[in-house]
Amino acid sequence: MKDYYAIIGVPETSSPQEIKSAYRKLALKYHPDTCPENKKKESEEKFKDISAAYYVLGDEKRKKEYDAYRKGQNTFKRGPEAGDFASQSGFDFEELLRHFNNSGTRSSRQKKTENRYFSFDDLSDIFSGMGAEQTYSGNAYQFKANPMKQKQDTDIYAEINIPEKVAKLGGEVKVKLPDARTINLKIAANTKNGQKLRLKGMGKMCDTCDHKGDLIVSVRYS
Repeated sequence: MKDYYAIIGVPETSSPQEIKSAYRKLALKYHPDTCPENKKKESEEKFKDISAAYYVLGDEKRKKEYDAYRKGQNTFKRGPEAGDFASQSGFDFEELLRHFNNSGTRSSRQKKTENRYFSFDDLSDIFSGMGAEQTYSGNAYQFKANPMKQKQDTDIYAEINIPEKVAKLGGEVKVKLPDARTINLKIAANTKNGQKLRLKGMGKMCDTCDHKGDLIVSVRYS
């Protein structure tokens, strides 16, 4: 039985935000586009394993089922031919990648998969923000650079740390962007730790269509 807590490196008592934060750090570390060529295959498998673990632990219902499974209290199959818990619960890495590759242009058929991977939806920069396409060949997932997607990635990503009081009560803070601009950002009351704010038209200009991307700000507090 795979120990998903050990794979992500969190205790069973971790909060959903702690699980997400741990997964995000590992996903950024092991994304094949960030690893040396001689470690890509190892990184691809690691990236798949941590994504399967987060698929289970990042969803409240699946996490409860997995905890019960670890104690022998549910009917999921066991043994070498049963497959891991994540796959029995519906995890499909290829489908997860398609979920992000098709974001923004999903058909009604594709929308049926959104609930399955909803816990990944605010982590799209890990999957698609690096301008990569993923294909499966044999036992290894191959990540290939996509120059067109890289060229047209016009969104800007930023992260700010604010006082917890501002997150709970709301307010306005000054933010210095990666391109040296400074803006006043309104924080709504009861903003969640890790919540992403999308500011339309404040990203980079596209070279081919003269359309500006968005500014995506991750709000964090401690």
